[in-house]
Amino acid sequence: MENREDRYLIFLALTALVFVLFISTLPVALAFSLHSNRLTINETQITTNISDEACPSIYEDKVVWQDLRNGKNWDIYMYNLSTQKETRITNNSFDHRNPVIYGNRIVWEDTCNSYQNADICMYNLTTSTETQITTNMSGQYAPDIYEDRIVWEDTRNGGGWDKEGNRAGNWDIYMYDLSTSTEYQITTNESMQEYPSIYEDRIVWQDSRNGNLDIYLYDLSTSRETQITTDPEAQYSPAIYGDRIIWTDARNGKADIYMYNVSTSVESQITASGSVDYGPAVYGDRIVWVDYRKGWENLDIYLYDLFTSTETQITTNESNQWGELDIWKNRIMWRDHRNGNNDIYMCTVSGKDVKSEVEPEIKSEVNPASGLEVNPEPEGEESTSKNITGFEIVYCLVGLFGVSLYRRR
Repeated sequence: MENREDRYLIFLALTALVFVLFISTLPVALAFSLHSNRLTINETQITTNISDEACPSIYEDKVVWQDLRNGKNWDIYMYNLSTQKETRITNNSFDHRNPVIYGNRIVWEDTCNSYQNADICMYNLTTSTETQITTNMSGQYAPDIYEDRIVWEDTRNGGGWDKEGNRAGNWDIYMYDLSTSTEYQITTNESMQEYPSIYEDRIVWQDSRNGNLDIYLYDLSTSRETQITTDPEAQYSPAIYGDRIIWTDARNGKADIYMYNVSTSVESQITASGSVDYGPAVYGDRIVWVDYRKGWENLDIYLYDLFTSTETQITTNESNQWGELDIWKNRIMWRDHRNGNNDIYMCTVSGKDVKSEVEPEIKSEVNPASGLEVNPEPEGEESTSKNITGFEIVYCLVGLFGVSLYRRR
C-alpha cells in the first residue's frame, strides 16, 4: 500500500514539475519569437546638396549617382561608405547619366557627342582612368555591368524616336567584354529590345517583338535566347540575380512584381497589391520596388523577402521615395524628395526575419557627406529573459527521485 502511495506521489510531483517547466519556458519562447520578427531599418541621407541627384547604384561600400549640382548638366559622383568621402567622377559640360558600379568600375551613358549619339563610358577607380567603350555613330543607353561584361541598348540598326518623342524602330542589346576587348550583338530581331540587366552568363531585357512587352533571356554560355513571359499584357523592367528573374507585370490590370526561376522553370507572383510604380531590384532573397498604395504623392519603398515570404514597408516619410532603386546585400538605395529636392538615401536592414505585421524600427542618420560620423549597424538584441538549462531540469528530476527513495526507506 505504501509503495502504491509513493508511486502516486512521484507521479503527481513529476506532472507538476513538467507543468512548471512548460509555464516557465513559455515567456522565453514568446520573447524570442517577437524579437526574431523585429526588423531594424537604419536610414542614411547620402547627399545633402540642394540640387537634384538621381539614379543611385551600389556595390559593397561604394555608391554612385548622377548629380545636377554643377549647372545644367548631370555629373557622376561617388560616396565611399567606409571612408565617408565623396568624389566627383566626371568633370565636363556634357550630360552623364544612368551610372552603375561593379567592383572598381563605374559605367554610364555619356552625351559628349550629343544625346542622339550617346556613348557608354567607364571609369576605373583603381587606375583613375576613363575609357570610352562604344564608338558607333548612334545612341547607346541604359548600361549594366557584371565583372568584365558591359551590356546596353543600342540604336545603330535603325532605332530612334517618333514625332511625339517615343521610342521607335529597331533597338538592340549589345555587350562588350573588357577581358577580350570584344563587342557582341546580343539581339537581332527587328523590334525594340530595351533595358538590359546582366548577371554572370545571363542577360535579360524587355522585348516588343510580339506586339506587347515580354521578358527575354540570353545565355552566353549556351548562345541560346529564351522567351520568359508569354502573357499578352505588358511585362517590363526586368532584373536578374542568380537563377531569379523579376519584372513588373500588368496582367492583372495593374502593376505587380512577378518572378521566374530559371533552374526550376517556375513563375511566381510576388505582389498582389497592384500598386507597383517602379523597379524592381533584386539581391539574393530580397526584392525591392517603389509602391503607390498610399497615394501618388507618397510613394514608398517596399521589400519582399523570398526566404520568409514576407513583405515590409521600408520608408515611412510622407513624401516621395521613388525613381531608380538598387540593392546590395542589406543596403537599399533610392531617390528621395523629402527635402524639396531629389536626394540619394540609403537604408540598412538588419534582423533575422521580416514580418509585414510587425512595425519596423526606423532610425535616421543624416549628412554623412558633410563629415559627420555614421553610426555602426546595430547588432541584434538578445533576450534578457532567463532560460532554464537542461542541467537544471536534470538536477530537479534527480532531487525528486532522491526524495522518493528517502520516503520509501
